[in-house]
Order: sequence, then C-alpha cells, then structure tokens
Amino acid sequence: MRIAICTDQYKPMLSGAVDSIQALALQLMKNGHEVRIYAPALRGAKTDEHVFLFPAYSIPGTADAFIIVLPTGAMADIKKFKPDIIHTNFPGVAGFFAWYASRRLKVPFIGTDHTLPADYLHYLNLDYRPFRWFVRRFSSWFYNKCLIITAPSKHVLDELADYGCSRPMQQISNPILTDLFRPLEGKDVLKQKYGIGRKAVLVFGRLAVEKNLDFALDIFADVAEKSDAELVFIGDGPSRTVLEQKVNQKALTSRVHFLGTLRGEVLVEAINTCDAFLITSLSDTQSMAMLQAMAVGLPVVAIRAGGLPEYVEEGVTGYVVDPKNRTAFVEHLLKILNDPELERTLGEKGRVSSLKFSPENITKQFEEVYKKALSSKGF
Repeated sequence: MRIAICTDQYKPMLSGAVDSIQALALQLMKNGHEVRIYAPALRGAKTDEHVFLFPAYSIPGTADAFIIVLPTGAMADIKKFKPDIIHTNFPGVAGFFAWYASRRLKVPFIGTDHTLPADYLHYLNLDYRPFRWFVRRFSSWFYNKCLIITAPSKHVLDELADYGCSRPMQQISNPILTDLFRPLEGKDVLKQKYGIGRKAVLVFGRLAVEKNLDFALDIFADVAEKSDAELVFIGDGPSRTVLEQKVNQKALTSRVHFLGTLRGEVLVEAINTCDAFLITSLSDTQSMAMLQAMAVGLPVVAIRAGGLPEYVEEGVTGYVVDPKNRTAFVEHLLKILNDPELERTLGEKGRVSSLKFSPENITKQFEEVYKKALSSKGF
C-alpha cells in the first residue's frame, strides 16, 4: 500500500505521539509499504526523503503545544505520491489538509486520536468549562469525518463517543521499540556512570504543567524522608525551571537529577539506572514513556487518570493510585524500593506485558484497519 501519514506534531518535538508515528512509519516501510509523512517544519527539523515538511509556526507561550502549519505545496506533493490511504493523527491544520486531500483524491481517510486537546487549553489561557466542552465537541466532529478511528486507549474513544462521534472505532496501542527499550546488565555500573545512587525513582517525559509534576515531587519528598532514594527526571519542557526551583526549596538538590532530553541507547541506559517508574500525569491517553519504562523492566506506580489504568495490571506490573492519595503513592514506592524480589517480579511481568506492543504487532493491526477501509464503500 501507499500510505500518507499527516501530523501536526513531529520530530524533533519531545512527544510520545511523535515517537508512535515514527515507529509506525518505519515498520510499515519494513513491511514493504510506501509511506510519506506530511508534518510541520519545527525548529531543528531535518529533511528526510520520506517526509514533506509544511511551513510551521508555534503559538508563543505554548511551548510547541499548539502549532499552526501552512500546507503550502502539500496538495501537489500528495497528488504525485498517489496514496491508497490517508491517515491523520491530530485535528489540526495538517488533519484538515488530510481530510481535504482524501476527498479530492477519493481515498479512505483514517484517524488516530493521540491526545485530548482540551487538556492543553491552559497554554492559551482558555482552560474554562465552555472552552473545554467546545474543544471536545470539535474533536468529535472532526473524527466523524474519518472512515475508521483508532486511539491508544478506551478512555479516548469513550470521550469521542460521549461528545458525538459515531464512526467505527478500534483501540490500538502506540508501538513501543521493545528491541531498543530493554533491561541491560550491569545496573550498578550504569548507576555509577550517570551518578545515580543505590535506589532511584524515575519520572520520564515532557516536563509540563499537564503532567502534574509538582505532585510527583511532593510524593518523592515524602519518600526521601523514609529512604535514601533519589529522583531522576528524564526529559525537558517548560516546567523544568520551576521544578528545579522547587527542588532547591525542598532542600533536595543532592537527591534529584535532571538528565534532560536523551534518545537512543543513552536513554535506555539512563532508564536502566532507576528502580521504579512514577507517573502522575492527568492528561496522558496512554503514556509511551510508561510503556517504555515497563519494557526496560521498571515497576510502575501510576495515577488513576486518563488511559493509564488500562495499561497497568494491579499488583502484577505495578500499582494504580487514586489522584489525591499521596500516602498510597509513597507506600507503594517504598514497598518496591525496599523489596528487591518484588521489584524484580513486577519488572519482569512489565517487560513481558510490553512485548505485545512491539512495532511488528501494532503495525499488523493498522494494516488490518487499512485493508478494512480499502474494502469499504463508505468513501
């Protein structure tokens, strides 16, 4: 098949959705399909023979959370590419281009909903009930244009349905590079290499308000009072400076490490220096960072929000905790950190669970969706 993938977010942006789109595209090409990605030209974007870059403009103050793209020249390019399927990933300008192109070219239009845009309205100072309602209705209206809709969690599909979306839906996880994200030997050596102490809790991903990281820091402060554990932040974002200031205020500077944005094998090594993964995000529809940590073999302690509970097996791969139960977060983390056998068992089960999200497995599911769309008479 010839597959056009359209997205309003792309590398070098730090985003689980971006990682997902890249992994799917690469595996589709490995499977013999032709893929062309239509994406914004963000700061630092590099040219690629498989990618058409739109001129793009990030709205000031949104830290690339809201991007306006101008699909100049894209229609001529996609006509030349002659796709069999057009697959959009966001209800933004690139998404509308994808819809328009599918109508012009008379090819099936598939949509994946990676995020809940209403959770990001604080970047525009519009985080009020009427605006949240409107954005949710708008997303549902947009995805009703698609022949088939996928999302990485039932939580997202349920919200689309609640706000009026009636198209066929299918839950398909984001793909995880399980060959890359894996347990490594020599944990003590890696800890020494990265300056990490005997026990460490990992917070991994974009450092932003919607990730609820103040709460994660408060949880760790309680853990630090009862253990010699350290906290490792991997990632970057607009909240980093504020977090660093709060670390200083709590007198935790020697116990907290900010490793910044890491990629590839260096990222895998850094994750392997940790012993438990903590996620307190209120906005994640799945969290690829969590699945990547599980693939490395880290037990998970996750907040009961968004799509996170769908991917943590209680007492088997980790624990899910109610959003306001700070004490339970602390107790679960201490239990893992103080019990090497429990840490090992939960981590091993997490690794096994993550394998079903390999690019090979997830891409097969998307190929079936594409075949179903091509056989449909609904476009």
